[in-house]
Amino acid sequence: MKIKELDEIFDDYESYKALGEDSYIIGAQHPQNFKQHKKFIIPLFYFDGEDWFKLDINKLGESIFLASAPYTLTTDFKLEELIKVKGVRPNKQLTDDDEHNKEHSLTKHITHADRLSVLSEDQLLEIFPGEIDFELHLFHPDKHYYDIINEVYVAQERKFFVESKDGLIYGPFVGVKTSTEAKAIRLSATGVRKSVEAYNLPSEAFLEFNMPEEGLKRKLVRSTHDIEYYIEDTVDFISRQDLFKWAEDQLNKKQSLEVADKVWKAISKDNAIHSFQERYQRLEKLFQKPQENLQYLQQFVTSLAENDFFKASLDSLQNEKLELDNSVAQQKRERDLVRKETGRLQEEMQDLEEGINNLKANEQKIRESLQKEREFAINKEIEEGLSKLEKVREELSDRAEAIELAHNFDNLARINEEIDNAKEIKHNLEVSISALKEEFVKAQEDADTALKNLLKTKMQLDVFSNGSASTKKNTPAIEVLDIKDYRIENPTAITTLKDLSQKLHKRLGRLGRSYPDHFIANLLISMHQNSLTLLWGPPGSGKTSLGRYMIQSLTKSDRYSEISVARGWSSQKDIIGFANPLSKRFQRANTDLYDLLKQLDGEFQNSTYLQSPMSYCLLDEANLSPIEHYWASFYSLTDSKAQLDKGLKISLGNNEAIEYANNLRFLGTLNLDSTTEQISPRLLDRCHIIRLDLPRSNMPLIGSEIIMPEPFEIPFDNIRSLFDLKDFKQELAPDQLEFIDTELEERFEQIASELRNLGIQISLRTRKAVIEYCNLAHSAMNEQFRPLDYCLAQRVFTRINLQGAESREGIKSLLEIVKSFALKDSHAEWTLQKMLERGGKEGFNHHFYNYFSIDG
Repeated sequence: MKIKELDEIFDDYESYKALGEDSYIIGAQHPQNFKQHKKFIIPLFYFDGEDWFKLDINKLGESIFLASAPYTLTTDFKLEELIKVKGVRPNKQLTDDDEHNKEHSLTKHITHADRLSVLSEDQLLEIFPGEIDFELHLFHPDKHYYDIINEVYVAQERKFFVESKDGLIYGPFVGVKTSTEAKAIRLSATGVRKSVEAYNLPSEAFLEFNMPEEGLKRKLVRSTHDIEYYIEDTVDFISRQDLFKWAEDQLNKKQSLEVADKVWKAISKDNAIHSFQERYQRLEKLFQKPQENLQYLQQFVTSLAENDFFKASLDSLQNEKLELDNSVAQQKRERDLVRKETGRLQEEMQDLEEGINNLKANEQKIRESLQKEREFAINKEIEEGLSKLEKVREELSDRAEAIELAHNFDNLARINEEIDNAKEIKHNLEVSISALKEEFVKAQEDADTALKNLLKTKMQLDVFSNGSASTKKNTPAIEVLDIKDYRIENPTAITTLKDLSQKLHKRLGRLGRSYPDHFIANLLISMHQNSLTLLWGPPGSGKTSLGRYMIQSLTKSDRYSEISVARGWSSQKDIIGFANPLSKRFQRANTDLYDLLKQLDGEFQNSTYLQSPMSYCLLDEANLSPIEHYWASFYSLTDSKAQLDKGLKISLGNNEAIEYANNLRFLGTLNLDSTTEQISPRLLDRCHIIRLDLPRSNMPLIGSEIIMPEPFEIPFDNIRSLFDLKDFKQELAPDQLEFIDTELEERFEQIASELRNLGIQISLRTRKAVIEYCNLAHSAMNEQFRPLDYCLAQRVFTRINLQGAESREGIKSLLEIVKSFALKDSHAEWTLQKMLERGGKEGFNHHFYNYFSIDG
């Protein structure tokens, strides 16, 4: 039967119960999968474990897009191999514009790598045409089928059937060996009996179809059990070598045992031989093992063939055999009599058993009656006891209310006393603040007066120093720096984000720092999709060394600035510098960030930034001062994107500005203690915070003295492609972005709903960042929910700052959703569990739940 001839149609693709391990869609590789990055599956038909159904292609689509780990499709499956698809989901990226869908290869449905598997061993067995040499056990398949049998069925030891030229189907077989030159496969029967069945199958017993794009014609049967009715013959499939060995074993065994037994009976009657006791015993042992001494026994028997005594002994044995036969016949007659008597006794026993069963039934009825009476009495006693218990509980409840009321009065008095103390402290603070304001205003007035006097003095000096003044007028206010050419001519061969993360994983491993591939991919995505990324962890966790190594692997040392933040930084002047109004020159800060920005400004002006590497800045101890103060110039640009005619601008004063192509990223390290500043909610909404644990005791830290290998040569244009950066192109509004994976979207919306119940809103900026992260990360992370897990731990749960017992229940609900990800070493699950653990402890922080308290 062909697929188009099937009557029933399956179209319930969105049901969890419709698709799974036992009911699934059968598909095949798209012929172009081995030539392109995107991978697709061509659906063929649906099988529910018992029957097959036609697919509604108009609803399902002509192909299914593999949304995660696409490389597994070509590494785990062959081109002509049939694939089990255990789940599909509608594609939320699909639009009503058919031309747009076709241009971006958008299919109606998508699936994931963990929803694909090979066919089960005993279902959907394939039939291949060809000739069988039953003597040699060789199968010569039609030439187009040899590769698929060799690469899939022989390699995986899968069962299959063979269709001979006469139309009969033989099998099932397994292929044990192949001959590439002869295009032949050595067969073996699968059963213990070393036999196969011959079937005469009607067309409705198998399914016939062609692979995509006029590929091979294929035939399948549901199972061996399904075609048992059509067996015509059973074929002995034992090999020639095994056949001869079997016959030899049978004959040798029988002949040796019979001859040895007869000869020994004759010998054992000879008293002369008995007189040599030792030799007699040795001879007896030899005859007891005829197969081990077959050669000597054959020679001995041959020599005795003409011996008169031996012949007489054989005649005597024949007479004994006759007597034994008569005795056996007599015993058989006696056995028959015993059987008849046994039958009579069994009938009597059966009658006795029926009587016993009747007695047992009556006994059971009496027991049940007594049991019911006992249960009634016990239930009555229980009801009376419960009634007494309820009265006692009511009395206890009344007493507890009285105790609680007295306790509340005591608490109220204590709270009123604390309120009075707080009011007094507030009044004292207001008085102190008022005094400080007056002192500040006076100090500011004195400073203004001093500045005016300085300006007057300078003007007088300029009048008396004409020569000096002329020189100063000719000195430019804006310093001109040489712009170096960093354009990359031979970029490192890195085509995918997964490729880059694996290369960095190997580098870190050689230095003794072993992080999972998905953690490296997470760090790379966070660094490049955000202007600022912060590394947080206890002292000694390797934050600075890890950040330094990541940056030095991605760019040259000239394009990397490492800044140790100091206390008291309050503005741009501390990290970049400031324009001096007296000298009319730019005064650099005690960092090299100004020179790096001037280099980026020059590259934007001469349009060489796309071929040049990215630039990075490492802020060590970033929160020793408020980040949003000294980093304010960059803070205001976090949502900005560069265009060809308009870069990101930073004003330096004195009509000087920096304009660059958004090719600078900041990586900071955090320590949270009494010496550092808290991270503001506005900053939390704009950056990822990646937490590091203390390394194992035997793991070396990456020190600055280690000689790093040369960085990868990656131009900014390649970085834009690898991390899907939106610079120099039209960007969708935050509310128009959608998840590629609909399951991730469902879980994210569940999380957002629970957070709203706790009074925490996820901003459009954060939502946009999560979607862009997840849509990119699925290509580098094999586990479906791993991208969302990182986003929750690093971007969403950082906003949690709650207090009260009701908040604990909300966090527990979040934890249950995260646990459904079923991830080993889940970062989001660990974060929530730590919050619950800290907030559950008695003391000052009881029922206080804050993201940054998990190390407290």
